[in-house]
Amino acid sequence: MKSFVIALIAGFALLQWPAVSQDADENQIRQTNAGVQVTDVWARKTRRTMSAAVYMKLHNGAEQSDILLGATTPRASMTTLHMSGEVDGIMRMEMQDEVMLPTGQTVEFAPGGLHIMLMGLSEPLAEGTTFPLTLTLEKAGEITVNVHVTGLSGPAGDQH
Repeated sequence: MKSFVIALIAGFALLQWPAVSQDADENQIRQTNAGVQVTDVWARKTRRTMSAAVYMKLHNGAEQSDILLGATTPRASMTTLHMSGEVDGIMRMEMQDEVMLPTGQTVEFAPGGLHIMLMGLSEPLAEGTTFPLTLTLEKAGEITVNVHVTGLSGPAGDQH
């Protein structure tokens, strides 16, 4: 009985353990106890403070689907979820209320597709800097990651 109680307490402590963070090849990784992993978080540098886009990969390793409801950052007065795509030969951007994260799947936010739009930047995004972004998920809750600011060509064009 004593070992059961110790195991129960240890299991509960692990569930309450804060999300862990580590750097891997310059890509920010953040995993919650709910099984959502965020990798390859980046944005292009900007010259102005109007807007910018954040890209990443979200992998849902949980046993149930989750939903990305939104994001916030102290670097922008407003953030929204968007999907870009071509309609009748014209690129269009449409706001999304939420983004589904199916269990066992990776959803990629990439140029020309899903992205988080930052509007009303507090200052231009400078190449080589980072800033925090907090994602809000229906089941996993809040996950805060660091956004790596790249050059105009994105992370593939970074010369590290």
